[in-house]
This record gives sequence, C-alpha cells and structure tokens, in this order.
Amino acid sequence: MQVRVLSPPPFRFKLMKMSIVRRFVVLFLALVFARVTSAQVQSFGEVSFAVPEGWEYSVEASGDHATLSTAQNGQVIAMALFRPLRSTGNPDNDFRVAWAKDVRSMQPPEPVYEYKSLAGYQGRYGSTNTPDNSHYVYLCTLEAGENVIPVLVITPDRQSFNSLEPIILLFVDSVRLPPLKAQAPKTSITISDLVGEWRSSGDSSLNYVTPSGAYAGSSTVAHGASYTIAADGSYKSQFAGIANRQIVRGNSAGTVELGPGTIGFRERGSKLSRYHFISYQTALNGATVLTLLGDQYEVNAANVSFYGEKWVREPKK
Repeated sequence: MQVRVLSPPPFRFKLMKMSIVRRFVVLFLALVFARVTSAQVQSFGEVSFAVPEGWEYSVEASGDHATLSTAQNGQVIAMALFRPLRSTGNPDNDFRVAWAKDVRSMQPPEPVYEYKSLAGYQGRYGSTNTPDNSHYVYLCTLEAGENVIPVLVITPDRQSFNSLEPIILLFVDSVRLPPLKAQAPKTSITISDLVGEWRSSGDSSLNYVTPSGAYAGSSTVAHGASYTIAADGSYKSQFAGIANRQIVRGNSAGTVELGPGTIGFRERGSKLSRYHFISYQTALNGATVLTLLGDQYEVNAANVSFYGEKWVREPKK
C-alpha cells in the first residue's frame, strides 16, 4: 500500500453549515491518505469492508466515519461509512434517523426505496441534489440485525454517480458486521472458482393502455437457467422461460472457455455464448454471486446496471 500526501481537491463543497459535507472538506484537507492499488479489506471499528481498487481510504480524525474517495474528470467522488446506529425496528425510520444525523441540514429525500441485494444487507436508499445543485447526495442504510450501517455517497452530479454505480454498489454489498468479515471481490477467476451449480433468473412485465387510458392488456416474460460446471471445465445447462403464456424449455452441454475478462460456454456443435466477467463476490450466507454481462454489450456502468446478470451458487452444506 502506497501512502502519500494529497493536496486539497479542486473544489469545495457548498452545502449547509455543520453538515456532513463540511466534515468532508476537513477530511480532504487531512494530511495522509492510503491509495489502495488492489481491492483490499479494511476495518472501521467492528465494520469491515472492501475498498475498491484505486480509491483513497482514510479514517476521519474524530473516528466518526471512514472515507473513500477517487477522482473522475478532475472532480472528487466520496463515500463515507459511518458507525452503526441502533435500529428502531422500522427500516424507513432508520433511514430518516441516519439522514438527520449524518446529512443534517437537508430535508430527507422522497420517496425512499427498498435496497435489495443478493450479496449484502438489505435496507433503504434515497438521493437528492444539494440546494444549489452543486452535488448529488445518496444515502443507503443497511439493516444488519439490531444495527443500521449508513453509507453516504457524494458526487458532483447524478451522471457521475451513474458512471460509478456498479463500483459503489459492490462496495456497499461488501460491508459486514461480526461475526461476518468482508471479503474483497475477485477481479479474475479460474475454472476452479466456477465449479458447482449456478442459477440465474429474471422477469419483466408490461401493462398496455388505450389512448384514453383504459387498460388494454399486459405481457409477461420470465426465465430461469442453471449451469453445472465440473472441475474439468465441462458444463451442463438447463433453461426454462415463459413469454405471454408460451413456455420454452431447453438444455445444453459443452465446455467452459475463459479468456481475458470473459467467460464462454461452447456447446457441442461449436455454438458459443460469451459473457464479460464483471465481479465475483461472497454473499452473507456464504453463497457466491457472479455478475456477468453479455458480450453483445459494451462494458460500461449503464450496461452493467441494466443488462448485467447475477448468477448465484449456493454455499456448500
């Protein structure tokens, strides 16, 4: 790990008096940060988490929160992980309590949404712009048993947030409280990492209306797939889907092919289905969550967010 002295960033947060952003200003003027050259697990009190590769990491002098930051197009992106709060038993109330404590002078956003994750804690999230529109503020509160862990993200605008959203959410999903310990997501994999049965599924539905607004019907598409991968690189898969009440089933077998940043499934007969490898993460229950993106899509944050597939391998019993 390389430690270096940073000069102040080329901007100043312009929020409200005594806000968390004022604390970030103090933080950015601090003397020493650590640049993480590869994803590493760090701890802040009892909380452990994986710092994304290339991000700066430090603990605020008062011990109130840990901060991670990176630069993008000359602007600073910052995430703050706060000490856990006691849960009120209501996730929506927990969000409002955390917002009042950590963001302070801004009114909480409406609406607040449910945060769902296959790898990490569930919770709530909400976001808004600062009163002068100089920054975008996102808060996620993670429900960890009797505790709530607030994670705050501040970016210059919503576009900046969107461009880093997969990395931000990977960090949020890495947060752990004892007895669990965070694990850094893998950035490369081998066949041995893939051995076992993987499952993925998805669904979508549309409602149709007439020009006058009357209900005119709906359509539903859903699918589920499984891939069982052996240690020798061979695989067997099954697929089932439904589209407008029409059921489709299929199966295949072949060989797994790993390339630079890709995973391919070559069926007997030479048909190849290839995916970009995005991330490989251990879930709370010990399951493994593999994020893939079909190779027909360019690898960027928007495509990962909209078209990325989550494959899950249950933990060994």
